[in-house]
Amino acid sequence: MTFRYTENSGAIRTRTLSGGEFLWLLLQHVLPKRFRRARDYGFLHGNGKKLMQLLRLLLKVVVPEHPQPSQRVPVLCTHCGHAMTIIDTRLRLNGPMLC
Repeated sequence: MTFRYTENSGAIRTRTLSGGEFLWLLLQHVLPKRFRRARDYGFLHGNGKKLMQLLRLLLKVVVPEHPQPSQRVPVLCTHCGHAMTIIDTRLRLNGPMLC
């Protein structure tokens, strides 16, 4: 059996396996009966922000704040020595944009 899949990096790959090997890879992602994925319930649920805040309050957990980004060293002009102002930037794209 030959099938095509997309990796996390966006690369499209083709793979050839026997039917048994393909089923083994597929069945590794199936949970046994009565098992549930933990991230779908409780404070790990996608809408569990309020519950997470309550847990932090009750357990007296202090979440460290993000440090302030340090100031960049100014880029100096090679002719006059004054600091230059960045007015535009360009991003180099390595591949096609997906969104």
